[in-house]
Amino acid sequence: MLRREDRDGILVLRLDRPEKLNAWDQALRDALAAALAEADGDSTVRGLVLTGTGERAFCAGADLTDPTVGTPAAAKARMAGYQALYEAFLSFGKPFVTALNGLAAGSAFQAMLLTDHRVGHAGVRLGMPEIRAGMPCITGSTILAQTVGAATARSLATTGRFLDAGAALALGLIDELVEPPRVVERAVAVAREGTRSPSAYAATRRWFAEMMRPELDRAFAHAAAVRSDAEVGHSIEAGVQGFLGRTTRG
Repeated sequence: MLRREDRDGILVLRLDRPEKLNAWDQALRDALAAALAEADGDSTVRGLVLTGTGERAFCAGADLTDPTVGTPAAAKARMAGYQALYEAFLSFGKPFVTALNGLAAGSAFQAMLLTDHRVGHAGVRLGMPEIRAGMPCITGSTILAQTVGAATARSLATTGRFLDAGAALALGLIDELVEPPRVVERAVAVAREGTRSPSAYAATRRWFAEMMRPELDRAFAHAAAVRSDAEVGHSIEAGVQGFLGRTTRG
């Protein structure tokens, strides 16, 4: 579910559900949040790289086969779980780099934007297709607006369209592209470059977290309220079933 590899002080965490395109369920989200907290407190870990298993996906976002996805009664608990994961990303005090080995969608796209640097390859695709599955895009809109500006965020959130690697690079959603076999290697090198001034790095990361946290807290509260509505829950349930049906047929 979550594999660990030490690269001489740089911890590589690998999401390991390739049969699900590394989509995270509650167990994987909890395991990742715990691993980040543990690594943050471990003096032998000087930086961290997050990647996925296989060649198809970094992470497809939420596992849509989870029956609580469109359940209004479960909305607050689900949002609290995601908020805990995002907070683990925000509060990590060391160099934190994403190695994009493939698709990053939905909440995985959002979460990677909370890391410091993103390395990918020409075959990577990024997107927030929530609206195509009947889901309101609240937290994603917030993170994207702070990353690329409101106009571009609005376009991506309301169309659910995907970006290829070149378009993502031009928008600053990916920082550099290398050949696929070099993605993790380059991400480790970037993380290592950030270890030269640990205190300054930690202080800088904390400040970015302080800037992001109030808006993100507000977004999670709003998302929980919206998803608790029965009509929205019905929309999500229908949208997810349609999305899963298209995926099965496709």
